[in-house]
Amino acid sequence: MAAETPCSVLYNDIRSFGGLKHLEIARMLINGNSYLGSTLLEKCSSNRSYLTRYIVHRKPDQCAPAIYSDFTVTTLHLSAAICSKLGGGESAYRAIAEHYRGPAANEMMSALASYKLDSRLYANALNRIDNFDGNAVREKSTLYLMLFVATGALADPIQGVATVERFCDSKTGGHFGTTETTVGRGFTGSLEQPRTVAPNLGLLRTHADNCVDMQIHPLTRDPRGTVIGSLPKTSPSITDVGADASREHLRIWLEGGRWYAQGLGSTNGTVLESGAGDGDIVIEPPRDQREPGKIYPPVEIENSDRLHLGLYTTFLVIVD
Repeated sequence: MAAETPCSVLYNDIRSFGGLKHLEIARMLINGNSYLGSTLLEKCSSNRSYLTRYIVHRKPDQCAPAIYSDFTVTTLHLSAAICSKLGGGESAYRAIAEHYRGPAANEMMSALASYKLDSRLYANALNRIDNFDGNAVREKSTLYLMLFVATGALADPIQGVATVERFCDSKTGGHFGTTETTVGRGFTGSLEQPRTVAPNLGLLRTHADNCVDMQIHPLTRDPRGTVIGSLPKTSPSITDVGADASREHLRIWLEGGRWYAQGLGSTNGTVLESGAGDGDIVIEPPRDQREPGKIYPPVEIENSDRLHLGLYTTFLVIVD
């Protein structure tokens, strides 16, 4: 049996959990005022197999963003409809929040991973919503559902995250940013740069108990470099980070045969722990410790160094 697509996870989950039929969901999501959207809805209404094959089970490379209405609006309609099916009131919104933060989110991330899409980006967005400024259950239930709907319909976690960010900025007044943590390792250290030639490198995530992940994240040789963060909007990127890493926390690139790292204005800063025993080098201090107007230059990195992004993310630099 073929793996579920992000789109089929979306439709099947809202049908089973929210009690809405596939055609009802399609009518809410697809823009019936556009020629393409109205044509699709007409075909779906008269031919249920068309609805199943070409809408519900669309594969990621078949998704057409132009057919959809604004997800920040349609999610509100879906939320109200699901809430009504669940009996209404605060308990219904709490059930929505728990479902789209828990089992539904896991199903979506599994579908993303099966199509080699960035499921970690989705997980990082969930963590941001957990720490969202708005405390009301209704607000968070809307954000969890919006991330699920936009990501599933478009089969694109980047666009799903962008939809939630846009909604937070324009509608809720909340801040979809990085939670500040206490000062990390060695932020009073030197800014001097070691000058040794670096080979091709990769990053290996390590943890406080000295355990390491098995996956090596290669660093690209492309001049644009690799961006590390929880919600990066560029590619290539690494999203295997902890909860206090910023959207775009650190950039690493190869220049003149040497590897460099530079902070991207993160909330909680970055420190390089020298693998050669030369101490700690501040790549970028936490935001509340930075000198106004000061530019923190790139720092060269090499094999066996460790990069500490905030408190909860450490990478070992290794030869790839």
